[in-house]
Amino acid sequence: MLYIGIDLGTSSVKTLLMDEKGSILKIAARSYPLIFPHPGWAEQDPADWISNTLDALKELCADCDRSQIAGISFGGQMHAWWYSTKTTV
Repeated sequence: MLYIGIDLGTSSVKTLLMDEKGSILKIAARSYPLIFPHPGWAEQDPADWISNTLDALKELCADCDRSQIAGISFGGQMHAWWYSTKTTV
């Protein structure tokens, strides 16, 4: 069995693939920019989160048997708001 961990951080998304013993088999990461539209403001484009996460997962799983993936764990950044509507999802 294989397991995937995804960490959506402040400046990058990090992914890892591990086996049932907890041995890390592969790590893939992608960075994305912080946007500073005004002094004291910091923003990110959620589209960057999605596209970079998918790219990292493609690299991570390129050489593995996807039928063996038994679980995925996801962690996100703290103190962040992401407002979603039908048009943004």
